[in-house]
Amino acid sequence: MRNRFQPATACVIRPYNYQRTVTKDFNQKATTPSANIIRLENGYEIRLAVPGVPKNQIKIEVIENQLIVSATNPNQGELPKFVRHEFDFNGFKRTFNLHKNADTAQLKASFDQGILTITIPDREPETRKIEIL
Repeated sequence: MRNRFQPATACVIRPYNYQRTVTKDFNQKATTPSANIIRLENGYEIRLAVPGVPKNQIKIEVIENQLIVSATNPNQGELPKFVRHEFDFNGFKRTFNLHKNADTAQLKASFDQGILTITIPDREPETRKIEIL
């Protein structure tokens, strides 16, 4: 049984009221941005919450069947003495497995007010009508 005056080794936070719970140890920082994945009529859309990260620091790559979104902060210097430290902009990396019908040549990305939106169209329609002979 833990004494109520002992410090916890981990805390649970809900940044911006997201449903996904982020657990982080006091010795590490949460470096995975929250994502919404939306099924469109002819593809998928991924929206990542990356507030405070400049557009020119975000890198989007497709390697084999994975979409890798990352960012680093090249201007990271000496950290101030935080009283409380729950977020940072040192960087992140998030990997998504692409579906077999993804048209990676037609990927599109946009960035608006801290939300990175990546649109992944399908090569061909997901459902096909089959004529009965």
